[in-house]
Amino acid sequence: MMKRMVLAIAMTGACFSLQAQNIDDALRFSSGAPSGTARAQAVGGAQGALGGEASSMYINPATVGFFRTSDFSFTIGVPSISSTGTYQGESSSDSRTNLNISNATIIWGGKRKKPGSKWQNFSGGIGVNRTSNYNQRTYYTGDIHNSSLSLNYYLAADAAGITNPNAQLGGDPDQTILAHSSALAYQTYLINPVTNSDGSFAGTFYSAAEATDNSVYVRQESTSFERGANTEFAGSFGANYNDKFYIGGGIGVPNVQYRRDLTWKETNLNTVATDLNYFTTTEVLRTYGTGINAKLGVIYRPVKTLNLGATIHTPSWIWLTDEYHTDMTTSTKSNGVNSFSSRDSRYDGLDDESKYTIRTPWKGILSATYLFAPSADTRKPTGFISFDYEYVDYASMHMRFKNNDGFDRETETDRNNSIKDTYQAASNFRVGGELKLHTIALRLGYSYYGSPYKISSLEGARSYYSGGIGYRNNGFYMDLAFIYGSSTNYNQPYTMLANNMNYVTPDAAKIEKTSYTGLATFGWKF
Repeated sequence: MMKRMVLAIAMTGACFSLQAQNIDDALRFSSGAPSGTARAQAVGGAQGALGGEASSMYINPATVGFFRTSDFSFTIGVPSISSTGTYQGESSSDSRTNLNISNATIIWGGKRKKPGSKWQNFSGGIGVNRTSNYNQRTYYTGDIHNSSLSLNYYLAADAAGITNPNAQLGGDPDQTILAHSSALAYQTYLINPVTNSDGSFAGTFYSAAEATDNSVYVRQESTSFERGANTEFAGSFGANYNDKFYIGGGIGVPNVQYRRDLTWKETNLNTVATDLNYFTTTEVLRTYGTGINAKLGVIYRPVKTLNLGATIHTPSWIWLTDEYHTDMTTSTKSNGVNSFSSRDSRYDGLDDESKYTIRTPWKGILSATYLFAPSADTRKPTGFISFDYEYVDYASMHMRFKNNDGFDRETETDRNNSIKDTYQAASNFRVGGELKLHTIALRLGYSYYGSPYKISSLEGARSYYSGGIGYRNNGFYMDLAFIYGSSTNYNQPYTMLANNMNYVTPDAAKIEKTSYTGLATFGWKF
């Protein structure tokens, strides 16, 4: 069952023949993780009912109503993601570390405008918050019999009914098809035409990876280098009614910047005579775009020590553009080393481009914060315990295409049906606490993000463990945090097309990721 679902995902684009706008994009730009200041992340991101924390406004804008003084802070993050890929019984590791400004927020605290009014204050805030970090490297390798990505290139060319390979496979921009797969393989002699006795094209192809007895034995390597982020620019407004009821709203503008360089290499290991030495194909994808969303939240304080919150996040509507090209280099015994790019089959020599819109899911959040030993005497220990429950229905994601190529409606239906078949609703939990001892605060937290996949064996759940320390005195504060995260997912490199040679689809690679993030926040109240 797991393999059938992995193959379904692969057929919708998560395979090694570049297809822009696949359902992985919808999930990538809809998923989040604990974000905000070092203080917020140290308590597991459980800040939906946490007053007095600037980055809480990105979860529940009603928290802005707690501010009666102004506040400015910025956060520096150093995330590091390590991955171990297991494929064909072999394990390999890779990692990537980067430095970024993960949050900057300013809150303008309000004061009571009318004496005697129960509306205590109206406050506002603006800021920028990195909600997802895409910087990572993933590598896996293994040896395999009776399977090769090159076989798909010739099988796809066979199925396309090619009649003039020299023109249709990269030679004539007006006729070229399969520009990111079979055309590259043909132009670099990875696939070749079968000919009749008179030298004419017989209507089918073969792969240089096939030995004289049609056996295949290769070493396969996959390297994925990703970078970028989903960063939200936000403005929020909050009001405080009688120190009992808080209401707030906000507008968010997510900005997506994403690049992936995906390289696949196969090296011939066959002892039977085979033309192939090796081939590599690299797909370069850049995605960028901007969207909009809204948030509405409330907090109720039935007693002084308890905050209860509820928040609704609308979907983000994100307008995206993909720019992409694919390069291939092949080394064969009969033709040496040859290279070709999908750009070479265009008159302008530029990247291909696609435009589309993603609608992310609605989110509903319930929150509670319990304050213990509140006292005006700051020398006495104080603190809080905070909890968030978040519901996200990933099956409600939606994609819309704007390429005007005659296939938009068909592609839309295919992708959106695949989203419904693949994804499900997930529950996310965040919990954390703080103990404040005069000017020093100690913090711990945990968060769990449920798997978006319908098939439980695909895993996909993520866990984060966090802790930190803070210092506050005379309007200045500094917080440090460390977050450890772990997750497991599967990558299907390709799905073997139908054939009568018993060539097989490889098992999916298992990718185990661990993340280590250090954060430092500096802030001033004024």
